[in-house]
Amino acid sequence: MRRKGSFAILPCARQLERVSVTMAIPLFPDTPFVVSESLFVKPRFRGFRLPCRGSGADRSEMMVMKPIRVHDARALARAPTIDRMGFELVVAPIGIDYGDHDSVVSRFYDQCAELVIAATGCLSARTMQHEFRVGAPRWPGGAGTYAEKAHADLTPYVEDVLDIPDGRHFGVYNVWRSTDPLRAIESKPLAMCDPSTVSPADMVSSDGRRLTEPSTRVVLYNLVHDAAQCWHCFPGMEPDEALIFRQYDSRIEEPACRVTFHTAFNDPATRDDAPRRRSVEARVVALFAEDDPPGRKSRYQAEVPTSHPDGTPSSWRHERMVDWGVGQGPGFRRHASLHDPATRGP
Repeated sequence: MRRKGSFAILPCARQLERVSVTMAIPLFPDTPFVVSESLFVKPRFRGFRLPCRGSGADRSEMMVMKPIRVHDARALARAPTIDRMGFELVVAPIGIDYGDHDSVVSRFYDQCAELVIAATGCLSARTMQHEFRVGAPRWPGGAGTYAEKAHADLTPYVEDVLDIPDGRHFGVYNVWRSTDPLRAIESKPLAMCDPSTVSPADMVSSDGRRLTEPSTRVVLYNLVHDAAQCWHCFPGMEPDEALIFRQYDSRIEEPACRVTFHTAFNDPATRDDAPRRRSVEARVVALFAEDDPPGRKSRYQAEVPTSHPDGTPSSWRHERMVDWGVGQGPGFRRHASLHDPATRGP
């Protein structure tokens, strides 16, 4: 079978058009794709808040594996951008030792903020936290494993723990890349779902904990599977490439477009002896020029259900993360072209 990047080239959407018309299968981009799978929420849990693992409820009974068709984003006629699809790929050489903490929280953090400024046009940005993934629990709290379920990390509850200037819109972005300086990513790549193909009704909020020591409470989104959801990946990401994707944007009214659902997945075209993926992801907070109207935050938070499937209420809220902003100097990195003295920032 022919290959492109790390993807086996399967039939494109145009070749499936006759089938889709007769069987009501949604049309997808006319690009190579692979069929894999990920973990989704069972449809009967729509409209509820899933309880945290270990709280007594059997979360395994609430989840189900479903097939996903992951398209080669490199083959799209128009390259994805943050504005249009919630994610984009950039060339960003850096050449640092990721084992050197000081280099990570200085040079790497600075580059991530600069990348987000360039991709979003925000006024300023600050890298707040990072974590490594190697496919096994290597750090305190069990951190280091891959996230192999369809999810979005942030809900409107995250606004309770972010220090954002009053009246200012903001966004949170993930900068994701390989830490192996010699090899492209082969195993467990990251797939992003086009937010325009996600129904808000399929977004299921969930109580959870971050794998830190001590752990902190979070409220995240899981996803109910729908055949219309369109997934994309950049196969064979090189060491000098970085993927930027939207984790939260307070300016966006549509809940499904406010975040980007993503998952690690098994690419069936991956060779058997491929090394485990070694990657790093950084969370970057961006400040925007637009004014944030009063009442917007409470309105967004009211979208999130507060009742568990058994009828018990959830009092779970997002806690300030123990590694958030650790090891940095104060302040946001400003857009190089902005010289407005009235620009607000913490």
